[in-house]
Amino acid sequence: MDAQSIKAIRPASGRTLIVTWKNGTETPVDVGAHLDAYTVFAPLRDDPAAFGVVSVGEWGWNAHWTDDMEISTDTLWRLALEQGAAWLKAWRLGRSPKMSQAEAAAALGVSARMWRYYEGGTHLLPKTVRLAAIGLDHAAAA
Repeated sequence: MDAQSIKAIRPASGRTLIVTWKNGTETPVDVGAHLDAYTVFAPLRDDPAAFGVVSVGEWGWNAHWTDDMEISTDTLWRLALEQGAAWLKAWRLGRSPKMSQAEAAAALGVSARMWRYYEGGTHLLPKTVRLAAIGLDHAAAA
């Protein structure tokens, strides 16, 4: 799936943005490392209030703070794919006992093919799958 435009965006804890894509999918994107990599973003690193004024840029093609401080949808999309895949793999391998991809997919009611897409970083990790994983952990702990 190609990158999409942004429908809505809001700050979350730390330096995470909650991005709602035009198709309605909502993903958390930690932009901390990206902000650290570029000097232009220093005001956002140093001031949580400045980070909080993020808005959707023109035509939905970026996260916008000022004309000098924007992050493109391509970058946000890439980070969302990478971070979703890393979260899912860490969840699966961090369980005791560890689960295979097929076991984890079956436990959460996801097809094995989609699981491979999510964990491979080729499809966005849906909020529902993330919540199902968290719910499974809570059910096991109860």
